[in-house]
Amino acid sequence: MTRRLRRSVPLAAAVFAATLVSAQAAEVSLKLADSLPAGHSITKKATQYFFDRAKTLSGGKVEFQHFPAEQLGKAKDLLTVTQTGLADIGYIVPSYVSEKMPLGAVAELPGGFNSSCEGAKAFWALAKPGGLLDTLEFKPNGVRVLYVVALSPYQAIFSEKAGFKSFEDFKGRKIRSNPGPMELALRDLGAVPIRMTPPEIFDAMTKGTIDGALLPYTSTFSYGLNAVVKSVTVGQNFGTVGITYSINASKWASLPKDVQEALTKAGDETVGHACAQFDQEEAELATRLKDTGTLMVTFTPEQEKVLEADFASVSKDWAQNLEKRGKPADKVLAAFRAAIAAQR
Repeated sequence: MTRRLRRSVPLAAAVFAATLVSAQAAEVSLKLADSLPAGHSITKKATQYFFDRAKTLSGGKVEFQHFPAEQLGKAKDLLTVTQTGLADIGYIVPSYVSEKMPLGAVAELPGGFNSSCEGAKAFWALAKPGGLLDTLEFKPNGVRVLYVVALSPYQAIFSEKAGFKSFEDFKGRKIRSNPGPMELALRDLGAVPIRMTPPEIFDAMTKGTIDGALLPYTSTFSYGLNAVVKSVTVGQNFGTVGITYSINASKWASLPKDVQEALTKAGDETVGHACAQFDQEEAELATRLKDTGTLMVTFTPEQEKVLEADFASVSKDWAQNLEKRGKPADKVLAAFRAAIAAQR
């Protein structure tokens, strides 16, 4: 055997061994589907963090295929996409499937919490396996929540055409909102809530189809709306969106125990990591909006009281309507509020 051949044999063996280890390491491949653009703040601060932690904690046994931007289905269809196994993990927003998960919208009620972390941790307490919402809604729908996201409290953002400058300017304004509690809050203020997905907002605001939207500053920038927004509210909580990333229950049951443990720990860590990032970013983007000439609208103490009463009325009506349908909304609302209070 020549010296060159003797040198090449160990090298080839090493390459083969490395390839074999790599192939063996990723024992589980999971498809995750969401409706967000690949560069969205949630993708960067929550989903990618979850991927990295799960891979590390599993010793490389799990890998992910990410299908963003509604590649596997519209946002409202991702529960079905996950239930049928087209995706293993789905971006499931209870308010988007309110006929199946009406109680999950508790995280979207206006008022109540002051930051992403307060809202996310309270929502997580109810939605994680064994929690009240898991028992009432997620488990019966055949999914298991891996982690949740609650963005920083939503503000009202407006185009230049809207001319929003004060509290009274809510009246008659067409404002995009999530279905449910946000719509109720806007109606009480005399505004006209409009339903549409976030990717549709830019064109609608540019064309004047709507005057504004309810969104956190993070989403305002993620969807490029900062280019058309000229006035925003400050320090309010028009609600948020309670997002879950949930895995098909049958798929979960099929996973090795050590992979399940890695996903569970990664999900729990993701909730705290992401909300802290969102709150920090929200404060930074508020400064950025102000520095670029956006009108930052604050309300008087009297107007704040009107909002507080409005938000309290929305929560009460939300719970009463669901109670009439036989849903234990009072119990869920009390548990959510207790989870927020426990953080203070």
